[in-house]
Amino acid sequence: MRLTNKVSLLFVLIFSFLTISCEDDTVSSQEEHFEAIGTAIYDATGALSVSILRGVTSDTLFVTNGELSDHFDVKFYNEDEIIVDPPESEGIKLAFAVADESIVEFWQHEDEQGEFEFHLRGLNSGVTSIELFIEHEGHNDYRSGDIPVVVK
Repeated sequence: MRLTNKVSLLFVLIFSFLTISCEDDTVSSQEEHFEAIGTAIYDATGALSVSILRGVTSDTLFVTNGELSDHFDVKFYNEDEIIVDPPESEGIKLAFAVADESIVEFWQHEDEQGEFEFHLRGLNSGVTSIELFIEHEGHNDYRSGDIPVVVK
């Protein structure tokens, strides 16, 4: 194989590698990836309950032991630190992790699982944390950082 053919083949391979994204090896444009640098959580009255920017917060979610909270709505900070609505693209959903599932349960209505609204159920008095993710086609495009939760 001649040197020019090898260089051309290498160029095609590198270009192909750079244009393939996500786990299913499909070509994906940059617009499909929602860029966020923070999370804003609103309570059922529309008041801002938690603001976490670049993984840092001084806010806490409070839940009553033995009760299901009112719903919380999730929005995000864009790179200009402006609060924006969650993405509505196909294949994008809200995911979560609870540090201690014996203290609090993350709960969503059956027909709303993966949407950007949730409840918390207090299971035992104590302190734990939750972390929220924007999941896109099986992988996390964004993670909020730990959000403290106190169950009283």
